[in-house]
Amino acid sequence: MASLTFTLSTVTNKDTGKAEILARYRNTRKVAQRAHTRTFILPEYWDGEKVVINKRRETKEVQEARAAKAQFERIKTEIEEKGNATHVDDFTPDWLQDTIDRLLFPENYAKPDKGELCFQDKTQEFLRYKKLSSERVHTYRAVFRIIHRFELYTGKEIILDKSNANTLLALEDFFRTEHTLFEPVQLKYRTGLKPVKKYKYVWEHSEHERAPRERSDNAIVSYMSAVRAYWRWCMDMGYTQNDPFRKYSVGSQKYGTPYYLTTEERDLLYKTDMGDDKELQAARDIFIFQCYIGCRISDLLSFTPDNIVTTDNGVSVQYVPSKTKEERPRVVKVYLAPTAIEILNRYQGGTRDTIFPFFGTGKLNDLIRQALKKAGINRVVTIVNPRTKQSEQHPISDIASSHMARRTFIGNLYKKVKDPNLVGKLSGHCEGSKAFARYRDIDDDMIKEMTTLLD
Repeated sequence: MASLTFTLSTVTNKDTGKAEILARYRNTRKVAQRAHTRTFILPEYWDGEKVVINKRRETKEVQEARAAKAQFERIKTEIEEKGNATHVDDFTPDWLQDTIDRLLFPENYAKPDKGELCFQDKTQEFLRYKKLSSERVHTYRAVFRIIHRFELYTGKEIILDKSNANTLLALEDFFRTEHTLFEPVQLKYRTGLKPVKKYKYVWEHSEHERAPRERSDNAIVSYMSAVRAYWRWCMDMGYTQNDPFRKYSVGSQKYGTPYYLTTEERDLLYKTDMGDDKELQAARDIFIFQCYIGCRISDLLSFTPDNIVTTDNGVSVQYVPSKTKEERPRVVKVYLAPTAIEILNRYQGGTRDTIFPFFGTGKLNDLIRQALKKAGINRVVTIVNPRTKQSEQHPISDIASSHMARRTFIGNLYKKVKDPNLVGKLSGHCEGSKAFARYRDIDDDMIKEMTTLLD
């Protein structure tokens, strides 16, 4: 059941005394959105959820109120009609704001020529029918939002049949430089970012989370790869035969030497007393458990007792990696070492559905770094800064994250097994995965061991 409500903002313009009418739309549990109506009135004309004008004298103030009321009623009708005509699964995250803006500013959404398909025309169909994991859907949505801002900023929509390599180069440049369209602003307790004057309209009329920071080359390669995948899908579906990627190279992501904990450092971390800090101990245990099974943290925190299987061979964790379950669904089975079983037993018997307590990614990473520092694990490692491309040295405790546990599992196991396909089977990588190389390193001990085989 859909519901549409309106409220008046508590913030008034100090020059006009007017406040903006805000909209809220709900449709079942799947849709809950808020939006600006771009409609401003004096608070005295607002009564509950509607504009009420009792004054008879046609002053300028009353005329402005009547114009605002007429615009408000148009918006209300448009939302109700479009909402009733939209299937609940077809609502985009910015549907409410987009509906209002298309009504008020139709000139910004005019199609170039009748019959020509634009880039954004099929994005929702792509996300709905293409088999993608929730993680990949989130990535595609983020990329499509940036492209929408690119189109608003340039004043041109990307037309599928007319785009070429220059279009892709301009888009890549926007990915690389969007952060320069913001300037610092001093807030009450911190320094924030606001769009520069020429970018203000774009920022206010697009969906976003926070001001973008400088993007690395790897991030831009990832974004352009997503654009290519969507474009190839459009070609497969017959929406266009134009392929601008024939004369444009996406490139490949580049990574430095992977760093991870040695087995001795892992064991030291596990044996270190974390005191009375229960959160710190839980984060440490989650990290160590992940070091023993090598899964992604998103999978680990979703594990329930059903993922733990006991057979004659021992206790194992069995799961289908969420990142690839739509494209390559296969069960990964990892038998648990005694330390992992010890950790598992420590968290049994709670009221949670999941095995481990949930942590947000940022908080979990902060706690992992604290635990490493408490254990005195401060070995200096060399990394490549993804933005400057320069090598930098940092204590491993300063740059650790939950993902390092996955590298610890893969790196240490690979040193003993030396078979990427076998290790990849345990870590959830497909056979021959190019991404697998990011997680392991052929160190000096392995080189020496292999060269002795020549004798």
